[in-house]
Amino acid sequence: MNNLEKIKTTQPLIICYTNDVVKNFTANGLLSLGASPAMSEAPEEATEMLSVAQTLLINIGTITKDRAKDMMDIARIANKVGTPIVFDPVAVGASEFRKQFCKQLLKEIDVAVIKGNASEILALIDDETTMKGTDSDDNLDSVDIARKAHDILQTSIVITGEEDVIAKDNKVIKLANGSQLLTRITGAGCLLGAIIGAFLTDKGNIKLQQLEEAVSIYNIAAEAAEQLSGQQGPASFMTALLDALYHISYDDYLNSNCRIEVQ
Repeated sequence: MNNLEKIKTTQPLIICYTNDVVKNFTANGLLSLGASPAMSEAPEEATEMLSVAQTLLINIGTITKDRAKDMMDIARIANKVGTPIVFDPVAVGASEFRKQFCKQLLKEIDVAVIKGNASEILALIDDETTMKGTDSDDNLDSVDIARKAHDILQTSIVITGEEDVIAKDNKVIKLANGSQLLTRITGAGCLLGAIIGAFLTDKGNIKLQQLEEAVSIYNIAAEAAEQLSGQQGPASFMTALLDALYHISYDDYLNSNCRIEVQ
């Protein structure tokens, strides 16, 4: 059984400590794909929830001092019970508070996958990097950043952008599917972080293929959504994306023109 079929058959529980802006869209996206989301943010229930969950997503988009503490407490519990963590360091280069939190988390916590745009990933490994909000610098070399981040942070790296880049097991691949309309809706990247979590179907054995499938299937669904929504615009595209995630099959993935390049 392939990973997409596993998701639709087993409906894995994905715990999402994510930002306030995207909770509804993230939950609906996971449900459309076939996974089971839970927006659990209470450390008091983390052991029970994470013990039966497939993945924990930590997204720092609307971080506060109190939430930072809760995220650390929940992440420690995830490590204790063996639940892999997908970490999304939203706008980490925009403030010293975000940088210091991410440094602490990556120092103390075992993270399975880090997903972000090129500027965010660079900010994790270069103290001089700054950002204006969540925007990324389009002139950055995502392949080089992914390779360096993978080497320094010793974990799987997924960089999103016009072309997506994945670094895993000292290998780097570039993916070129997707839709420009993903940049016109709030939460597209945040949803991808949760979907990556849904594809980690073997808790202790994350493979490059799983990450490639997660990103490619999401981007293929986005291409289908762009066609479905026609010229209507971002609002229609958002709805069509949920429909496309619901209908997408592994055959769609196999039969699509997946633009994958080994670096």
